[in-house]
Amino acid sequence: MENLKVQEIQNRVTLFFDKQLGEAEKKALLLQVEQDPKCSKIFKKEQTCRDFIKNNVTRPKVTVDFINTIRNSINIG
Repeated sequence: MENLKVQEIQNRVTLFFDKQLGEAEKKALLLQVEQDPKCSKIFKKEQTCRDFIKNNVTRPKVTVDFINTIRNSINIG
């Protein structure tokens, strides 16, 4: 039963960071994060993970020549 609650919190936290929660749901989650140490821990862990990815993972730069090569190979003018 406890695992189900943790999974539910994790799902809501993920939706929060993906900007998929409505305003009322966001407020309810943030209130729960303030009041529930377990929820706060899950929230902070997700935030830390996302911050790490944002700050350390970069997308490769795509040149115009590369895009044109792809377009030409699939015959898009």
